[in-house]
Amino acid sequence: MTINSKFIALKNYIPIGIPKEEDFEINEIKISLNQKNEVLVNNLWLSVDPYMRARMTEKKNYKAPFELGKPMEGAAIGQVKETNSNNFKIGDFVLSNCGWRDKFVDNESNLKKINTNNLPLQSFLGPLGMTGHTAYIGLYKIACIKKGQTILVSSAGGSVGSLVCQIAKINKCKVIACTGSDEKVEWLKNELNVDYAFNYNKTENLVLKLKEIAPDGFDVYFDNVGGDFLEAAIYRMKNFGKIIICGRISQMNATKPSVGLKNMAHVLVKRLTIKGFLIFDHENETEEFSKNMIKWLISEKIKIKETVYEGLNNCPKAFVDLLNGKNIGKMLVKI
Repeated sequence: MTINSKFIALKNYIPIGIPKEEDFEINEIKISLNQKNEVLVNNLWLSVDPYMRARMTEKKNYKAPFELGKPMEGAAIGQVKETNSNNFKIGDFVLSNCGWRDKFVDNESNLKKINTNNLPLQSFLGPLGMTGHTAYIGLYKIACIKKGQTILVSSAGGSVGSLVCQIAKINKCKVIACTGSDEKVEWLKNELNVDYAFNYNKTENLVLKLKEIAPDGFDVYFDNVGGDFLEAAIYRMKNFGKIIICGRISQMNATKPSVGLKNMAHVLVKRLTIKGFLIFDHENETEEFSKNMIKWLISEKIKIKETVYEGLNNCPKAFVDLLNGKNIGKMLVKI
């Protein structure tokens, strides 16, 4: 049987600036279940993530650019509707990388069956998905955080940043959270109980602000933005501090070339460690993460916050709004 599948495609590459909704289009293709071990899946939830921005240019990156006019990719949760596989039955929930479309056919080897453990299905795209895994690996494996440390987190109101804040608090660290709106500041303070939160859009001098908040400096800076904030953080790091480079969204959306760091002397004198990481290098390190995250979610030590848009056609809007900081917590599209 052949059926129609709708998908979102990129119309043109976007070398600079924030993409516009007009840079995307909705197309349709016919799909069918023909081969052994293939599975037909109806998507239910789609993940919208900042890393996708790097795939919207022709520049070489850690993942290949999206193909113009072809279905975009992204994490998604769906339900099996037809199957030629002995490992998947109709009704199973699965995790795939076939997002930004309403349905698809794929080989069973590319799908992961989900046991919900009575948790919300979409949490497997957030705290139990790549988002949570990124926060977990960044703090435990890269920063090697310790009890009592002072942790600075940028873009703390987003999906990864908010989980970094919560995991750090679970480990009895002092957490300083920076975000882009007063609404997010209140959420971080009142719901996530960070030690201090502030709106960078209302901060004239980041270096003086960071000095005021933490006179003794920071042990760890979890960097999601790069640019000026990274430079300011370097000034305020403690000796032997660690800077974890997780994202650089301010530079990906810049409309002119960024200026290099002007305070590298502080990296030398303070003997700082600056290390970037990609969660794709840690895909086999999930057992401990999943066990702990499920425990934290069930005990409500980790709180879920989502910004949900409805309908496949709203994927471009969700992505543009994500880059403009209009989300709180995880950005999702519900089909």
